[in-house]
Amino acid sequence: MGSTRLPGKVLMPLCHRPVLWHVIERLRAVGCVDDIIVATSVAPVDDAIVRFVEGLDESDIRCIRGSEEDVLERFYLAICRHSPDVVARITADSPLLSVRHLRRMLTHLVDHQLDGVDAHHHKTGLTLGFGSEAYHYQALVDAHLLAVNPVEREHVSLFIKKRPYAFRVAYPEPRTALCTDFRLTLDYPEDYRLLSAIYDALYEPGTVVDCLQVVQWLRRRPDLVQINAHCVQKAS
Repeated sequence: MGSTRLPGKVLMPLCHRPVLWHVIERLRAVGCVDDIIVATSVAPVDDAIVRFVEGLDESDIRCIRGSEEDVLERFYLAICRHSPDVVARITADSPLLSVRHLRRMLTHLVDHQLDGVDAHHHKTGLTLGFGSEAYHYQALVDAHLLAVNPVEREHVSLFIKKRPYAFRVAYPEPRTALCTDFRLTLDYPEDYRLLSAIYDALYEPGTVVDCLQVVQWLRRRPDLVQINAHCVQKAS
């Protein structure tokens, strides 16, 4: 909630539902996700997130709180409390994360006994905002115990990905049709304007917006793509 570029962004409405609600619904659509943990901070501004999660009153959604800056610690706390085998990391400003690609990555992770899988757009070409990543719990525990660089503690998987000699991380190739230069994450007011236009046009209650449909629709609307084309992504 304390974003400097777009305060309160994860609870901003898209078709009358908060962004975070849409992210949760997309995770449910993956089908192989057992529990959803909203890992927020202890900052007072994030009390609103806790109230939102508690208001859902859903047994498969829980909330944990930790350091505002040390996001890796939050993941460690979630692991200690819930004992997962695999942890998918989703940022709550991605209301268009690819359900199908995450499902495919989780299968790839388990089948190949990897430490992690990542859909980072710089590595795979997947449209910014469609991506996610997943890690075996032990890799995240090791990162928490060993990482001392503040940047590696803020960006949860950075410690793991920077050490290929110690961790096996794969970057499964996404569908070519999902690889674009569109910016579909939520960091700036312009991003929100574009995502709002997409949801207003394509969202139907009871379903999740299909990523391929989004790409096809935007190719017919270059005027909308230009709304946030000048926005710069924060390095990670």
